[in-house]
Amino acid sequence: MRKRRRNLPSNQINGEGMGCEKICDLPDSLLTQILLNLPSRDSVKTSVLSTRWRNLWLSVPGLDIVTAYFPCEEVFARFMDRFVDQRSRLKKLEISYCNFDDGYRARFMELIDTLVDRGIQNLVVTMYRCKRDVFMHQNIYKSKTLVSLKLDNVGLKNPEFVVSLPCLKIMRLGTICYGKDGPLIIEKLISGCPLLEDLHLIRPFDILNEQAVLFLRVSSQTLERCWLGFGGDTDFTVEIDTPRLSYMCLTRIPSDKIVVKNLSSLFMIRFNLRFGSPLQPEDLRMRDIFWDFLARISSVRCMIICEWTLKVLSCYLKVGPIPKFHNLYHLHVYFYTSGLQELLPAFLESCPNLKILSIVNPCFIGELMQLDFTNVPRCLITTLEYVEIKLSTQRMEYETTEIIKFVNYFLENSAVLMKMTLSFRYPSITKQEAERYKKLLTSTKLSPTCQVIFE
Repeated sequence: MRKRRRNLPSNQINGEGMGCEKICDLPDSLLTQILLNLPSRDSVKTSVLSTRWRNLWLSVPGLDIVTAYFPCEEVFARFMDRFVDQRSRLKKLEISYCNFDDGYRARFMELIDTLVDRGIQNLVVTMYRCKRDVFMHQNIYKSKTLVSLKLDNVGLKNPEFVVSLPCLKIMRLGTICYGKDGPLIIEKLISGCPLLEDLHLIRPFDILNEQAVLFLRVSSQTLERCWLGFGGDTDFTVEIDTPRLSYMCLTRIPSDKIVVKNLSSLFMIRFNLRFGSPLQPEDLRMRDIFWDFLARISSVRCMIICEWTLKVLSCYLKVGPIPKFHNLYHLHVYFYTSGLQELLPAFLESCPNLKILSIVNPCFIGELMQLDFTNVPRCLITTLEYVEIKLSTQRMEYETTEIIKFVNYFLENSAVLMKMTLSFRYPSITKQEAERYKKLLTSTKLSPTCQVIFE
């Protein structure tokens, strides 16, 4: 028997309006958690929905805000005062502060001071176009509730007491230390975080004092991820002692300024090193420091390197061998100018068990002619299973014959290769161009099951 349809409004029959009614049936505590996942600008807009929603946004336990959205400093100050007054405890504050003038800056720092004292858990502060004398209050060094702290272009002064951040797991700092005490402040922060898991330092120092000690010690028994990037020409020495570290990224650090004590758990490394000073064959000190660094990371399984690192490696390879990376199975290489001829005959020879090789922008006109195609590293013969080559078609330096010769090199010498992918970006290759490349492939594949893909 056919069931009779109930008489319902047409919008409910079609499913319209039911979602709104269901949301409105939720308790305020759950609604505020939903609003927490929205940008604060959208959260405030819900105040026009109904009487119930009018002040609901004030109860959201988090706020992300950009001061540039406000017409003037006074409006921003009133908004912040109202929001903070309504919240006895705020879990999250993310603010991008563009200074209107110097009038509200001190009040702004006092407001953050209040939130820290009330037990905030996640704090993100980014300052734009502000004077260098903008400093966080020192109660931030002894917060019992902070789990995540991210500061950019905000000054931190050297505390005269022991730092204690017992719950902090994530710390990301950029341009936060001015003067000679910068490295010491970072060390104190790290030592005061017994649960620290994620450390991100990008241009943390603005050293203006010649008396500054250019030495940073990163020592933590709990750290799992670490990103260190130093800009400018300041030659910092970095000492790393992190037995639980699984991911590390190093950028703009001199190759002869890295001291590694413990990286026994390292799984992935990404690094773009530079020369602190020109390498001389007779300079045994520089050679020993860099060789020891490579030996300490030689158990890594995944590596991402940029062209500067390859240039550094090639210089060291000219004066002696480098350690073998026996556990490395995935190597990802980025190129921006030149230098591929230094990768294949030298570095791949140090990766005897490599399975995956990804290369971005590998060559320019004429450079492949410098490669020794008769030299076949062991990994090609025994372990390499997948090769991916990404080319940018915005760079017109590529020649079809060179690309095909490069692809043929892998097809002819890789005994267990399963897949070769050649990707053209900006825009991707057309079907007609792909067919033209396939016809140019005249090599006999050493691995009969290898699949060649153009995309």
